[in-house]
Amino acid sequence: MPTLVLRNVPDDLYGRLKQAASDHRRSMAQEAIVTLQSGLDGALDGWRRPSVEESLDWLKAEVWTLPVLDRRTDDQILGYNSDGHCD
Repeated sequence: MPTLVLRNVPDDLYGRLKQAASDHRRSMAQEAIVTLQSGLDGALDGWRRPSVEESLDWLKAEVWTLPVLDRRTDDQILGYNSDGHCD
């Protein structure tokens, strides 16, 4: 497998790659390969990270509206008795 060496990488780009690798639990080399591959495949065309407000709107509409099927209390789920101790 070929090796690619990059020189003179701007500090801000290096920092962004390092943060992305950390966020995705990848090595810097793995993150660089995935990022290059996605960019060359056009997978990121038109993609942008949703804003906090958009994410909250999605959560409110799609997740927080789901019915609660388990009617137990939090204490019952965690196994606490009426004295506040675990059974």
